[in-house]
Amino acid sequence: MTDLQTSEAPLTEAPARRSAALVLATSLAVVFAIAAVVLAVISAGGGERDDRLEDVRRTAGQFGEALVTYDHEDPEAHRSAVLALSTGAFRQEYEDAFDQGLSQIITEVEATSAGFVKDVYVSELDAEQAQAIVVVDIEHSGSGGPQTLYDVYFRLTFVEVDSAWKVDQVTDLNFDAGVAPPDGSDTTTSTVVPPSTAPSVP
Repeated sequence: MTDLQTSEAPLTEAPARRSAALVLATSLAVVFAIAAVVLAVISAGGGERDDRLEDVRRTAGQFGEALVTYDHEDPEAHRSAVLALSTGAFRQEYEDAFDQGLSQIITEVEATSAGFVKDVYVSELDAEQAQAIVVVDIEHSGSGGPQTLYDVYFRLTFVEVDSAWKVDQVTDLNFDAGVAPPDGSDTTTSTVVPPSTAPSVP
């Protein structure tokens, strides 16, 4: 059985060269499909609380916000926030993408983004791994003007490293919906974090 917990808390696949916004639009069909799955798991799950589960939930919220929050005046703060909560292949790929162009793009188009995590759904833990679905709203601005995106979904896979949960994989659950680039132009493309072992995310 799967035990889910929900929480509210105040998340970017970064394309190596194509778009640094880390901002994704979600279609209603995708939202309803994911919501149906989440509700089914909640209905089947129990109500027991676990300190480790709460740690995952809290870390998922922190990572979700960090993933889509950045400021062209200090892009290094975004890099540091994401990498501090990451490990494994995702950490290396995200660091490479940032250093090879994301930081420059954010600065050039004067991009600013703020993520607000609305919900976190955490699955039952096993000995060393956990998963969470994070739902986030994103307020983005840049040279192309302001934009707000609602109900953007990410699945995070965590591993336990030195008694702390770290994100090892980020999966975009928005299925190649429209992506808002940092300059605010209207375009459609795939998600914007470097590919990992699963579909791309933030």
